[in-house]
Amino acid sequence: METKSTGPSRPRTILQHEDGVTFDQVYAKYWKPLLQTAFRILKDEQAAEDIVQDTFIKLWEHWNMPHTNIKGWLFTTSYHLVLKKLKQLQSVERIGLANFSEPLAGEADELIQASQLQFAVEACVDDLPKQCRRVYTMSRHEKLSIKHIALELGISQKTVEYHISTALRRIRQRISGAILILLYLFL
Repeated sequence: METKSTGPSRPRTILQHEDGVTFDQVYAKYWKPLLQTAFRILKDEQAAEDIVQDTFIKLWEHWNMPHTNIKGWLFTTSYHLVLKKLKQLQSVERIGLANFSEPLAGEADELIQASQLQFAVEACVDDLPKQCRRVYTMSRHEKLSIKHIALELGISQKTVEYHISTALRRIRQRISGAILILLYLFL
């Protein structure tokens, strides 16, 4: 169903970009080429689908920003997400391929486990959304109170609490996998 424009004062629909193209049209046109490109690099269909999904989520979040070249933006964003995924896979491989030919002393063993666990936590924090990462860093690294963080960022204390609990939940999820790998390697 087409509607006629009533002039510049009429607000755009949330799905329509300023140049008249809708989000659905962009999705229909580019999802398959993005998927093929990501799959060609990752050789993992599920990971490629996740990359394409994340790319379109980022597009949705930035839809109202002016895009002079949506295709270029999509492929660049997808490419950066693929590189991020490859970096994650590479670090997991390094942990899995670690070969310890000599038995390690208990203290050295614990130091290695602690450093690998710290690496997993830092990687998870790096993957957090920008605002969530900022709140978590202010809370845990800078040791600021919830009230102080809320005042500094101009958000409510409940929002600060939400970001901290989200960050901690994601870290717990990531660490549980890392702990299992570490237990397997060292037991």
